[in-house]
Amino acid sequence: MENEQLIPVVDFSAYSLDRDQPDQETFQVLIQEVFKAFSTIGFVYLVNTGIPREVVKEAFTKSENFFKLPADQKKPFTREKDNFGFVSIELEGLNPERPHKDLKEGFNYVPSTISAIEKAKKHGISPKFLDSLHLLFTQAERLHQRIVEVMGRGLNLQDPMMFVKAHNLIGRQGNGSTLRSLFYPPTSDYPTKEGQVRCGEHSDYGGITLLFQDSHGGLEVKQRNGNYIAAKPIEDAVVVNIGDLMQRWTADKLVSTKHRVLMPFSEEGTKFVRQSIAFFGHPDDEEQIVCIDGSNKYPPIGSNEYLQYRFSLTY
Repeated sequence: MENEQLIPVVDFSAYSLDRDQPDQETFQVLIQEVFKAFSTIGFVYLVNTGIPREVVKEAFTKSENFFKLPADQKKPFTREKDNFGFVSIELEGLNPERPHKDLKEGFNYVPSTISAIEKAKKHGISPKFLDSLHLLFTQAERLHQRIVEVMGRGLNLQDPMMFVKAHNLIGRQGNGSTLRSLFYPPTSDYPTKEGQVRCGEHSDYGGITLLFQDSHGGLEVKQRNGNYIAAKPIEDAVVVNIGDLMQRWTADKLVSTKHRVLMPFSEEGTKFVRQSIAFFGHPDDEEQIVCIDGSNKYPPIGSNEYLQYRFSLTY
């Protein structure tokens, strides 16, 4: 099809989490392939990342157990201003132009929100659920830091570790990076509302996003020609995309792309649960986001200032 962009599949084994150092023979190829993906469609599938399959599977299983609890048992864990906790169905609307909020639930895990975590434990949240999210957060953080190093090298930054250093506090106070477990219930369980979707058209807020999908899929990515293509699940692959703050930071050298999850088209599809887990990497709160090429194409803005602004538009 004319002007069609496909989401490339890139082998990350040259800098897999299994390695202490990158493989020098293939590292440059990895750098070039990641840069090409992020500077064109803004999305990539990474395979052979080194994140253990069992860690991902456990987080999905424990998440499903939580989301299948009755609504009144999930309510005590409702998300508050610290961004930790449960987000009930039809609370978020990622595309404000849609007439109805999104048909999905979520649970946000932020390790630094210690008081919120302790409060959830007192209300009886499953420790195994939190443990599974924490373990995946830790693995995703490690992969995130390797990806942003690869990006820095692809952009030929004077300090290729600049992005790594700007995310130094991930998982601690002073950084808003979040692991979100998302649950899309069977649409057959809910009355059809015209124009409603599972996840409205949007671009992500921050630096980069790492997405773990189940086998059902549903994610669609917007191409430059305006058409959407399916980001079909690939076993053990991590889908990574650029967020708005990173596009701004790189003065549009890397592109943040809109994406969505529509309702299932087939009657059979309406009976299935869809799950995904996303790691949203954000620069440290105090980081000033200034265009890396010195162009001032976008005015400088604080990382946390931008994040809070975007939250205000979503909730």
